[in-house]
Amino acid sequence: MKRILVATVLGALALSAQARQSSADDHWFGVGLAWYEHPCGLQAFDKYGHDDSPAVRRAYELTKRHPEQCSVLFP
Repeated sequence: MKRILVATVLGALALSAQARQSSADDHWFGVGLAWYEHPCGLQAFDKYGHDDSPAVRRAYELTKRHPEQCSVLFP
């Protein structure tokens, strides 16, 4: 009985850690908006979402306020 309880707790902890990691994978730079919250959408996120360069960060911030710039800043 004790083994089953320990296995269940360890499984729950592993699942929780995996959920946190996958959640970070869905956010710009791991800490920004989720890909579906940002106006440029999934295609821009797939290409630039994990690029932490200053130019991409500036484009990310600018397109949050001016979504019409998505096609120019995230070609």
